[in-house]
Amino acid sequence: MLVICTLSLATFVVLAASGLPADASVGEGCGAFNCSIVPGLTGGGCGRCFNPGARPGVQCLGLGSQTGYYCPPEPSKEATSGAVTSAFACMDWTFGSMALQSAEAVFKSRSGEDVFLGVGTYGTSADKQQGLGACYRLKVEGVAKDIIAQSLNTGHDVAGNQFDLQIGAGGAGAFNTCAGGAGSMFPGQRVAWGCQYGGIDSEADCAALPMYPQDSTAMKAAGDSLVALCEYGWEKKVRMSGAGLPAGKCKYNPTLLDVARVKCPEELVNLTQMQRTDDPEGFQASAGSVRQASFPNTEKRCLAQEPGHGVEFCLTRMMDCRKPSGAFKDNVRPELMMHGRRVVQTCAADGYTRIDVNCGCANCYC
Repeated sequence: MLVICTLSLATFVVLAASGLPADASVGEGCGAFNCSIVPGLTGGGCGRCFNPGARPGVQCLGLGSQTGYYCPPEPSKEATSGAVTSAFACMDWTFGSMALQSAEAVFKSRSGEDVFLGVGTYGTSADKQQGLGACYRLKVEGVAKDIIAQSLNTGHDVAGNQFDLQIGAGGAGAFNTCAGGAGSMFPGQRVAWGCQYGGIDSEADCAALPMYPQDSTAMKAAGDSLVALCEYGWEKKVRMSGAGLPAGKCKYNPTLLDVARVKCPEELVNLTQMQRTDDPEGFQASAGSVRQASFPNTEKRCLAQEPGHGVEFCLTRMMDCRKPSGAFKDNVRPELMMHGRRVVQTCAADGYTRIDVNCGCANCYC
């Protein structure tokens, strides 16, 4: 195989014994990273790229030539200049987005499964990848339908008996890139977003949020708004208010009755572009499903509002707008991931425009 990658100071040519000419065609999905491959040879044309074959997107031009899956998560002050300089979470992953509602309808028509779809943060030591990329069927007290949600994030603050669902203004957490900075996704200060953990504590407070990102075109075209996404979470009862209750605002959460690993619906994977090779066969939770030992849960309550209790058996909520941990190549094991879907495909600062994550640098040497 002959792979030609043109670097800024020199041209590296890796030759196989074939001696074929360097009249190269674009490799699989990596053309935007200046890779090429001699026609007729086997193997990929993406050099050392980690995620060849991924869905195309716009190029990130991050500080220090960071691009692709290395596109930096810290918002840049230059984000409003038109160039994509940092990576964010996608807003159409948010519970109740028009894209997710459409995906739910298609999935129901195809499979007969009437569920909500979503993404969020989950962590379990029982999984080889701590749950990243896996989908879980959640049964939540008070919620009309089960939720099939994909874990795009994991961290020290989540565990296998809790799921942190991305919902509109669900709490910007410790790594907020939603508001308050020049390069944040949304305009204005963070005060309108409510509590750091838990976010907006009443449906009425959703109205004080900014309607759209600083670059509003894509969200408007999608038929979404931050206010509507916030209100949807209240309407579907995936969040609770602490108004008038002893613990106060942002302390109360619905109780998880079951968390079982299931097959990821293609309609959901189409939005995230992360998919594992070891998915279960079906979408239903069953006696043989992979679960934490504490599920199904028939006795425990979410008691996050009480001092000394953690968030066990809680459906918590978040929305930090930040590039998720599933978008970093070092957090995933390639042998567990589908070709071209090894890492999450992140978004530009408008929350909808996808970034090209085939590779992590120009010339395909990373």
